[in-house]
Amino acid sequence: MNTTPTTSKGEQAKQQLIAAALSQFGEYGLHATTRDIAAQAGQNIAAITYYFGSKEDLYLACAQWIADFINKNFHPHVQAAEALFIQPEPDKEEIRALIHSACRNMITLLTHDETLNLSKFISREQLSPTRAYQRVHDQVIAPMHSHLTALLAAYTGRDATDTETIIHTHALFGEILAFRLGRETFLLRAGWPQFDEEKTEQIYQVIACHIDLILQGLTHRSPE
Repeated sequence: MNTTPTTSKGEQAKQQLIAAALSQFGEYGLHATTRDIAAQAGQNIAAITYYFGSKEDLYLACAQWIADFINKNFHPHVQAAEALFIQPEPDKEEIRALIHSACRNMITLLTHDETLNLSKFISREQLSPTRAYQRVHDQVIAPMHSHLTALLAAYTGRDATDTETIIHTHALFGEILAFRLGRETFLLRAGWPQFDEEKTEQIYQVIACHIDLILQGLTHRSPE
């Protein structure tokens, strides 16, 4: 007997609409049309109203999908960080290893073509935020950012609530995001046609070197 749950036609239709909407919204923002979204999804335009209510509701559903996707990929890192923080004296090498693994995961996700529409959607929201961004921020981005800041602070002996520590953390995020947001520039400069597993590993090794330089530098630099 097959005990694997099957996806209903309705759920399949919703997922197809969200995938198409991510592509269209990522490219055109809320100027994307429901007609184009439905056509790309292979669904009737009435399906958007039936499953989501309106184009704006579909936009929020895309934001929720992104939040769920990020949470699924980074929840293990958050759990590991929380487990470290409850220890009286967290091991510094465990902290370092967790920072490295989280950054490796980010690099892997941000060099996959499958996450390109997700990145376009979030990039638009970063520059012109709506309540859709607030949903993603509150559910996953802020907790991730806070946990990485806490890890950085725990390793270096700095204050996790200090603005400078938050800036250092954000700068580290930016170093990784540059390979997504500056994708074409980097590929052309490196002479690479695309990212693959070997090239992603090469990027990680450089970022890993930078992480250790940052950790060592901040550990020996007294906060002003």
